Amino acid sequence: MTFIKLFTKLTSGLVFFVLLITSSAYSQSSPLAVKGEQEAFGNLKVVSQYGHVVFADQPDKATVGMLKDQGINMVVSIRGLNEKVGFDERKAVEEQGISFVQIPYMKGRGIDNDGLDEIMSIVNAAGKSGTKIMLHCTHSQRAGSLLGTALYRDYGYSKEDANKIAIEAGLTSEFLTKIHNENLDTLK
Repeated sequence: MTFIKLFTKLTSGLVFFVLLITSSAYSQSSPLAVKGEQEAFGNLKVVSQYGHVVFADQPDKATVGMLKDQGINMVVSIRGLNEKVGFDERKAVEEQGISFVQIPYMKGRGIDNDGLDEIMSIVNAAGKSGTKIMLHCTHSQRAGSLLGTALYRDYGYSKEDANKIAIEAGLTSEFLTKIHNENLDTLK
């Protein structure tokens, strides 16, 4: 083997190794994988903070009045557009001077990957600007699923590691876990 061929092989292998290490390090250092310290408040029963996002169940009107005190500047509801909350959540949130966005995470009985893209675009932009978000659904099931899906799809986490974090963030329903895992299987 000539020196040039040997050098080319070694260089290619080194470049691949560096890329592999760099991508692995990046994926495991995703801000969404860093467990935060947010504690439950108001009526919230399931609250987990990962990075700049607080994953939670549905806040009631009184709890919406506490969001600013928790440093939350944006609410992202991933509930369906026709799901009843019992009050005008958008109005209550915006009256607090907090941004409100509603993008359904599911379409019918499946995860809407276009909705996921849109949600993650907002989450990523908020992260870059230092905005703390509350991302919620009804019982934190879909919120936990969204976190696990994002870690798996966008940050290279294994299915097992992503699902462990999804469970910690509220994904406990057998029904939704089945849908969640079927969706993960279509992503890679």
